[in-house]
Amino acid sequence: MMLYTYTVMLVIGIASIISRLYINMAKEIFFGISAPVFVGFATVYFMIKYSNYSATNLNKMLMSGFAIKFIFYGLYIIIIFTVYPFKPIPFICSFTTSFIGLHLMEAVVLKKLQNIYSDRGVNLKKTASKWCFSTSPELS
Repeated sequence: MMLYTYTVMLVIGIASIISRLYINMAKEIFFGISAPVFVGFATVYFMIKYSNYSATNLNKMLMSGFAIKFIFYGLYIIIIFTVYPFKPIPFICSFTTSFIGLHLMEAVVLKKLQNIYSDRGVNLKKTASKWCFSTSPELS
């Protein structure tokens, strides 16, 4: 969680510097980073929370989280573009960069969980385009 928190602090710091340089685009920049930061913290929190239970629960949480994020991001962008009059380019740039950067950090957290579970006899594998947990061959 700390690595993710440091990454968020870096993203907010960079956004603050850019907002200071382009003061008339500050709202768009912060609207762009707010959703990925919020969703990222929630995802990392639930990944860590469910990793203490079973691999099956973590797998279900990851699948549910993906669906919820998909819907949330779609609604967020629709609402921002229809309700708030603003310049779209700074919003899109800040949203995209924070989205990619913070989701890369989620992948790092997932990799750490993979290492934790490998000691318990559970393997996190990528099959086709999905991630799933399976029992280690030594235990089956």
